Amino acid sequence: MIMNKGVSVALVMGSFLLMSAVSKPQEPKSCQVPEGEFVIYGELQNVPDSTVIELARYDGKIRRSIAFDTVIDGKFVFRDTITGPNIRKLYLCTRIKIKGIPSDPACIWVKSGAGVRITGNDCLPPLWSIESNVLEQQAENEFSKLALNDRRQMLKYSTERDDLFAAHPNLDFDKPTMKKLDSLAKLYLHVGYSIVLQELNYMKEAPVTAVWLDRYATYVTFLQWNKSFGHEDLIRSLYDRMSEADRATEEGQLITVYLNLPEVVNVGDQMVDGDLYDVKGNLHRLSEFQGKYIMLDFWSLGCGPCVQSFPELKEVSEMYKDSLEIVSISMDTKESWSDFVERKGLTGNQWNEFAKGTTGLAAVYQVQAIPRYVMISPEGIVVGMWSGYGPGSIKEKVQHLIQEEQLGE
Repeated sequence: MIMNKGVSVALVMGSFLLMSAVSKPQEPKSCQVPEGEFVIYGELQNVPDSTVIELARYDGKIRRSIAFDTVIDGKFVFRDTITGPNIRKLYLCTRIKIKGIPSDPACIWVKSGAGVRITGNDCLPPLWSIESNVLEQQAENEFSKLALNDRRQMLKYSTERDDLFAAHPNLDFDKPTMKKLDSLAKLYLHVGYSIVLQELNYMKEAPVTAVWLDRYATYVTFLQWNKSFGHEDLIRSLYDRMSEADRATEEGQLITVYLNLPEVVNVGDQMVDGDLYDVKGNLHRLSEFQGKYIMLDFWSLGCGPCVQSFPELKEVSEMYKDSLEIVSISMDTKESWSDFVERKGLTGNQWNEFAKGTTGLAAVYQVQAIPRYVMISPEGIVVGMWSGYGPGSIKEKVQHLIQEEQLGE
C-alpha cells in the first residue's frame, strides 16, 4: 500500500470542503480529483449522526486504520494522496460497536485521480451503493450484485454474533450463549459457501481483472483449509482462464503457489525445515537445534492472544533452556515485524520466512488459526500441534508432551 503516512483525511480541504460548524462538503465530481489523490464521498440515510466511519487497509494479516470520519447530516468524506499507477484495495466500515450494526466492511478500490461516491439507506456498508471511475470498483460491484439475499442473511448472522460478543466482553459465555454462537457459525458458513459457489460460477465467464484475481487468491485456499466446501474441480479449472501476464502478477504467483502446496505434516511425521530469517536478515534453519525439543510459534502482531502469550513463552524458554528452543515465526510483513520486535524488545529466536499468504511452513504445519504451536522432538518428529492460547496453556502443554515423550522412551 503506497499511502502517505501521517496524513489526516478526516475532512476534505480546499475545493472539496465548504466549512461550517455542522455541515459536510458537497459531493466532488470525479473530474475534480487531481492526479496523486483520491476522494471517497458518502451520503447516507437512516444512519445516526456521530456514527464513526473507518477507512482501513490490510498490511499482511493486520488491518491498519488510515482515517476516520464522523457522519454529519448523513455525510462523510475521505481524501488522501496516493502515488504510483497501482490500484489499492481499501475497506470501509462502521467503527463503533452498536447493537444491531455488524462490523463487516465494504471493499473500496482506489487509484490516483479516483472519485468514489457512496450512497446507502442503512448501517450496512457491504450493501451500500458504490459509484466510481475506477474499473476495478465496477468489477467489484458486479460480484456484489450476486446472491444479495444470501449477503443480507450473512449480515444478519454477523450482527447477532457481534452483539453476543459485545454483551460478553470478558468472553464469559454460558452454555446457551455458546450453543447460540456455534449455531450462528454453522449458519454463517452455510450461507457463505452458497455465495462463494455463485461467485465461482460467475468467474467462469467474468472478465479476468484484479478483482477476479483477488477473489481467486482467496478461493484457492479452500483446497487446503476449507475442504468441506468441495468443488475442487471447479476451483482448479479457473486457473486455465489466467493468461501468462495474469500469472506473473503478485496475486497470480500466490494463486500458483496455493494450487501446488506441499504435503502437510501431522503428529508422528518427520519435521519439515525451511529458510527463516532474523531481523538482521541472517538465514536460519530449524536443523540448527537438532538434538533439542523445538517448539514453533506461528503468530502475528495483529493477533491479541499471540501477543498475550509472549511472557509465558519467555518463561517456558527459561524453564527448559537446556533442552528446548522456541522459534517464533511471524506471519507479518518484514517492515511491520522487524519494527515490532525492536520496539517491544522481543528476544529469543524471532524469525520470519516472508512467505506470501499462508504458504511455506505455515501451510506445511496447517496454520488455519493463530497462535499455532508445533512441538518437535529431539529426533525431529512432530509430537504435538495445537492452536489458541489461554494463560498457563503453553506451560501445561509443553510439560505434558515432554513427560509423555520421556515415558515413551
